[in-house]
Amino acid sequence: MDDILEWEGKRYTRRSGKWVGSDHTVVPEILQDKLNRAYYETIDLSKLTADEAIREGDKFKSSASYGLAIKLYVYSMERASYKDAVYILPRLTSCYRAQGRAQDVIKMASMVKKRYGGEIFSPVLLTSIAAAYCDLGEYGQARKCCDKAYAMAGGHASGELSLVYKRIEAAQKPKK
Repeated sequence: MDDILEWEGKRYTRRSGKWVGSDHTVVPEILQDKLNRAYYETIDLSKLTADEAIREGDKFKSSASYGLAIKLYVYSMERASYKDAVYILPRLTSCYRAQGRAQDVIKMASMVKKRYGGEIFSPVLLTSIAAAYCDLGEYGQARKCCDKAYAMAGGHASGELSLVYKRIEAAQKPKK
């Protein structure tokens, strides 16, 4: 079901995560964000299950409203089972990184480890944490996360993991 929003006298419909106007064209990014903010104000978080909040967060993430997505993912994490947390955490780290908040990824990883134990770290999550370490210039820590993700994946590097490895190598290559 599509979401519908009446805003400033116009009707918008959200399809595949993007708001479209009455002419069925996707609205510009700045208006996407404004509409997302207006839509967020209509959400009663107390009535959402963790799954519903994740789905809403995904809609915001897909239209680059990362702050709103983070709010919903954090809300979900507060109610999440271990199984749910496994799927929420990579989304959350992605949004933090998109906002330039790599340090928050590292803090969150530490808190998550205390709450759930080290088993919560999947190859996908470790890859995202490694990328956050790269953002911070901590390439040794990034490599440790990458190596663990690689081992957990049975010696298979996903496209994202390969890119992080390349980023580490490029950063550590001596400058000419």
